[in-house]
Amino acid sequence: MTDKEFLSAFESATLERSHWTHDAHVRVAWLYLSKYPVADALEKVRGGIRRLNQAFASAGAAPCRPVDAQNPPGYHDTITVAFVRVIAGRLGAGEKYEAFRERNADLFDRSLSAIRKHYTKKVLFSAKARKGFVEANRAPLPAVGPWGAEPQTGVAPVARGRTKSRAVTATSA
Repeated sequence: MTDKEFLSAFESATLERSHWTHDAHVRVAWLYLSKYPVADALEKVRGGIRRLNQAFASAGAAPCRPVDAQNPPGYHDTITVAFVRVIAGRLGAGEKYEAFRERNADLFDRSLSAIRKHYTKKVLFSAKARKGFVEANRAPLPAVGPWGAEPQTGVAPVARGRTKSRAVTATSA
């Protein structure tokens, strides 16, 4: 599926449940971050995941299963925001997705190792973290977009359109 077809299916909440994998979550964040300022990309990822999850629930499809069995399935705001921030911090100017994927294997690890180094299991899988964004308690997340400076990856950041970005609240809508 092309990037355009993938985003269209994601945005219209018509993506097949079997195609909504962990890899697909990373891909959608990368695509939005490659096109929009971080704050806008984050809004699109958050809203799109919620719409897609609602469409799956309405169709009776199995929900996403988190790593922690005591954590109920469905949207998790802290995991979403943390991944968007980590991905934004690793973007390379003009980098193709395949190269980004190869360079960032930990982002595709289903154990969430890319963000688990920032959070303890207790904090990451708490009800509070599921409902709204909770700051990292192990190591700071990358300071990008509305949180601070642009990515410091050793590779120039991707131009993402507008230079001014709206403030983003750290809680879910």
